[in-house]
Amino acid sequence: MLLPCVLVAAVAMVAAGAAAPAGEGFRVGGVSVRTEDGGRLSLSVLDSLLGRMEYVVALDPPVIRLVDGRDIIGFSLVNHDHMRVVSDGWEGERLVARAKTNSGELVELVTLLQSQAGHPGIVRIQQSVRNLGGAALHIRAITTPRVVVRPRVAIPDSSTPWWSFQGGSYSERPDWIFPLRNGYRRENFQGMNAPDYGGGMPIVDCWSRNGGIALASLATLPEQIALPVRVLPDDAVAVDLADSTGCALKPGEQTATIPAALIVHDGDFFNALRKYGLLMQDLGVKPLTFPAAAYEPEWCAWGYERDFQPAQVLQTLSKARALGLSWATLDDGWQNADGDWGLVASKFPRGDADMKALVDSIHAHGLKARLWWVPLEAHDSVYSARHYPGRMNEFGMKFSSAIAESHPDWFQLNADGSRTQVSWWNSYTLCPALPEVREHYKRLVRTMIEVWGFDGFKIDGQNMNAVPPCYNPAHNHASPLDAPRAVPAFFRGITSTALAVNPGFVLYVCACGTNFSLYNLPFVNQPVAADPKNGWQVRHRAKTYKALLGGTVPFNGDHVELTNRTWDESVGRSVVHAREDFASTVGVGGVIATKFTLPGIPQPDSSLALTPEKERYWRLWLDVYNRERLSQGEYINLYDIAFDVPETHVVRKGDTLYYAFYADSGFHGSVSLRGLGKGMYTVMDYVRGETLGRVSASQPLLKLDVPPYLLLKAIPVDERKAIK
Repeated sequence: MLLPCVLVAAVAMVAAGAAAPAGEGFRVGGVSVRTEDGGRLSLSVLDSLLGRMEYVVALDPPVIRLVDGRDIIGFSLVNHDHMRVVSDGWEGERLVARAKTNSGELVELVTLLQSQAGHPGIVRIQQSVRNLGGAALHIRAITTPRVVVRPRVAIPDSSTPWWSFQGGSYSERPDWIFPLRNGYRRENFQGMNAPDYGGGMPIVDCWSRNGGIALASLATLPEQIALPVRVLPDDAVAVDLADSTGCALKPGEQTATIPAALIVHDGDFFNALRKYGLLMQDLGVKPLTFPAAAYEPEWCAWGYERDFQPAQVLQTLSKARALGLSWATLDDGWQNADGDWGLVASKFPRGDADMKALVDSIHAHGLKARLWWVPLEAHDSVYSARHYPGRMNEFGMKFSSAIAESHPDWFQLNADGSRTQVSWWNSYTLCPALPEVREHYKRLVRTMIEVWGFDGFKIDGQNMNAVPPCYNPAHNHASPLDAPRAVPAFFRGITSTALAVNPGFVLYVCACGTNFSLYNLPFVNQPVAADPKNGWQVRHRAKTYKALLGGTVPFNGDHVELTNRTWDESVGRSVVHAREDFASTVGVGGVIATKFTLPGIPQPDSSLALTPEKERYWRLWLDVYNRERLSQGEYINLYDIAFDVPETHVVRKGDTLYYAFYADSGFHGSVSLRGLGKGMYTVMDYVRGETLGRVSASQPLLKLDVPPYLLLKAIPVDERKAIK
C-alpha cells in the first residue's frame, strides 16, 4: 500500500558497519548478496543454505510509473550501509539509490534487506521512495521488488524447468500449482478479476528439482496488488510485486511500498508456504485452534438440491449415521431471501420452531448439524429487473430481501454509481466496512446457533473472498479501499460471535474453486477443497492448507461425488465417469464429505442415490477413515509433488507413517519410503488389509503397483514380539 501525501514514520535503526561500495558482496540471514558492477541497484542472491541450488536471483531496479505516463527507471546505487533494525529484531543492509525523471526531478529509493534468526531463508524487503525534486510527483504505480530467477546452467527439459504456485483467483478456477511453459504470463491480481472472483494468497513460488524462490507480500490486510509471473526466453522466470494504488508526493515527502519477503527453500511449494505461513503468524495473521468436531466426516443434503424438503433430510439421517458419518449439513434452499436469511414458509411453516425441530432430529440421530449460507450479499429483484433485464437465473432471483427494501444504503456502489453485482447469486454486495452490516450478520449468527441450535456453518460463495472498492458516499469511507480491507474484520465478527456462543463451533468457508483469501484464513477452522474438479485439485489444495495452517489442520475434501464427474455439453449436465474419489481425501489426511441420496426418493439427480453396491463402497472407506483417522495425524513434506514419481504424500501419526501414492496412468517400480526412523517397519495396504513386506531406513525400497492409487502405512516392528 502506498501512503499518499504523508511522511512515512522513521524506523528505528542503528549503523552496524561502515559503508560498502557497489560491487561488494554481503550476507543477509544466510543468503549471499552482491551488488552488480556499474552501481545499478541490482542484487544477485545465492542461497548458501542450499548447496545444490542451480540458479541465481536478481533483484532488479523498480519501475515507478507516473500519472502522465512517464516511467522512472535507471536507479544508480549511491550508498550502502549495514543497519540493524532495533524495533522488531530484523537486521540487514540499507541501500540508497537515485534516479531522475525525464524533466530532471530527483527521486531517492531506500531499500532495506533484512533477516531474522527465527525465519531462516527469508529476506525481508522494504523500500521507500522520496521526492527530492522541487515539484510534486503524481505516482500511478510502483513495481517493486522485481525478481528474476535465472538458471545458472542449461536445463535439459527446457519446456518444464519450473513449477509454480500462484495465489490469484479466477473464474476459470485453475489449478493452484502447475508447470510453467515458454511464454507464460499471469497477473495474479489480488483485487477483483471478475464480478465474483478476487483476493487470494499474495505469494508466488517458482521451484525446480533443486529448490525454489518465492516472493510474497507481507501486508497484514488485503491490498490491491498484483504478483505477475512471466517466463522469459532464456528459461528465467520474472516475478514482480506491483502496487497500483497510487499517491502524490510533495517535495521532500516519501512513501513506503508494501513490505515483501523473498523466501529461499528446498523441496516444493509446501516449504515456501510453510515459511510464509509462520512469518505471517508472527505478523498477526494467525489460524484458529481446530476443534475435535472438525475432524468428523460429513453428510450434506445438497444431493437433494435447492428444492429439498425437510422430510428428505430426515429420511436420510439414519443411513448417514449407520455409515459412520458425524455431521448433517442443511444446504441451500431453506432461506426466504439472501440477505435476510429468514425461513421459507413453504418448508418451515412454524418458522423458528420448525427449524429447531429439524436440528433436534439431527441431534437425536447422533449427528451434529451444519447450516449453509452466504453472507455479504442480498437479493433485490426490483433492482435486477431495472438494471439487468434478462439476467434472472435459477438462484432465487425473483425474490427481494427486506434488507434491499429497508436498507438500500447498505449496498456497495461502483465508481459509476451502480451497485456491485454478485453474478452467481444475481444479488448485490453489502459493504463489509459498514458497522450496521456487521451487526446485522452477528444477530443472524446468534439466531442460527442460540435459537435454531446449529453446531457449524458451511459458508459458501467465491464472492466472499474479496470485494471491490466501495464508492458509496453514504458510507463515509476514508478511501474506497476501506471495503476490501474490511473483509477479514467482517469474518472476524462472524467467527468471534459464533465461538463466543459455542467454543467448539466449526466454520468452513467454501470459496468455490478459487484460491482462498489468506486474510480470511484466521476465521476458518476447517478449510475445504471447495468444488474441486478432480482428485489432483483435492490433493494439492490439501497440501496448500497444511503448509499455511500446519500439518494437523482438518481439511475437508468436499463431496467425494464432485471428482468423479465431467461436464458433458451434449447433454448439458455433469456425468459420472469413475467411482467416487475417497482416496484423494483420505490419503492426504483429509476429512470425508459426501452428498449421497437415498434411492426411491424423488430427487433431481438419481446418480447420487446410494445403491447397495455404492453403500458397500461407502462403508469400506468410512470404516477406513474412522479406523485410521489420518486427518488427526500430521502431514509432513517428504516428496516433491511435481518432480517425484509417483506423486506421494506422507502423514505421520505417532510412530506410524502413512504413504499415499497416486498415478493416473499407473505406476510400476520401486519407491523409497522416506522419513523412516530406527528399526524395521511392516508395510500394509490399509485399505485392502494386505501386508506388502518390511522396510527400514537403510533399506527403504519397496516395489509397488499404483493403479491409480495405493495407500500404505509403515508400522514399527516391536522387536521383542518379533523374537518371540
